Amino acid sequence: MRAHAPARARPGTTTRRRRWPRARTRGGTARAALGDSLSAWLASASARGDVDGDLAIALNSVAVACKRVRALVARAPLQGNTGAAGGSNASGDEQKKLDVLANDVFVDALRACGRCSTIVTEEEEVPIACERSANGYVVTFDPIDGSSNIDACVATGSIFGVYAPGACEVDANDSPEDTLKKCVTNSLRSGESLVAAGYCMYSSSAVFVLTIGDGVYQFDYDVNCGEFLMSKERMMIPDGDNMQRIYSGNNGNVDLWAPELKAYVTHLQNGGSDGGKPWSYRYVGALVADFHRTLCYGGIWLYPPDAKAKEGKARLLYEIAPCSMIVEQAGGMSMRGAKADERVLNVVPEHIHQKSPMFIGSSAAVKDLQAFLKK
Repeated sequence: MRAHAPARARPGTTTRRRRWPRARTRGGTARAALGDSLSAWLASASARGDVDGDLAIALNSVAVACKRVRALVARAPLQGNTGAAGGSNASGDEQKKLDVLANDVFVDALRACGRCSTIVTEEEEVPIACERSANGYVVTFDPIDGSSNIDACVATGSIFGVYAPGACEVDANDSPEDTLKKCVTNSLRSGESLVAAGYCMYSSSAVFVLTIGDGVYQFDYDVNCGEFLMSKERMMIPDGDNMQRIYSGNNGNVDLWAPELKAYVTHLQNGGSDGGKPWSYRYVGALVADFHRTLCYGGIWLYPPDAKAKEGKARLLYEIAPCSMIVEQAGGMSMRGAKADERVLNVVPEHIHQKSPMFIGSSAAVKDLQAFLKK
């Protein structure tokens, strides 16, 4: 492949819900109607110039992969695909059989679409170079989030981020080590380079949530037609008086958290800053499921570092950054760091599997956490 510089973002505007115009080729909005299929919506947006045609193809490939993974999850107990695969992934987590199968589905779909230059996945130690696209998008994903929940039929999901185009600069004379180094360099992007982000949750229904930088849309899978159909348009996370007073996080690890964060949990249980009704606690233990509930109902999700995981547990490039883009598009906030005062999307990862803390949810709730920690 020839060398190509990553595409530069065009200037955007900053409002309560940040506008990310770089996924489109000219001005306009991604118009939508409830009941539209995802494939038709992307085709229409591409025809209007609201989204780049290559990006539409890449996102359709992601959706196809999600349909296949949904079927794998539903049939896993019958086909013997539950339980451990006998190895660990690049982050050191035990791989489940479905982790491996789902990863192959996503990699194959994205390679075949011809619009991706580089693939980064939780299940692979190094980035994957796609020879069919010299200057395609950099696509990152966690093929099965919460795979440890599968045996108990608890919600799982897939998370993905699509970063601005760029190439690995593959050259026939390069050694494998040089090629790998170029692919890694090409993959280390801040969330500011995201042109699309989303997730698919496999639960009572399969839910596909997507942003292309101009609002958040939800599509539900209809088994009768085999399509994701739009069920919610321009989603906004409930805020202020409209949000539910819910906090989420692993209460079993609270004693491992920093003292000020332990105090914050007690603060919420005692009614928070306004001294009102105590906040309720909800926790599934699957990133997609906990994030989707927070997006729908509001509140805050705490994913801090602890004594055993100094950098947190979720991965920045393909979990934390995509969720952060989605929540900002929905009017919420996502911060990181010991004082929860650093915007997640500003952080450039140092390696492709870098972990990161995250404090995410309704703007009012995240701001309240920031004010509490400053005291």
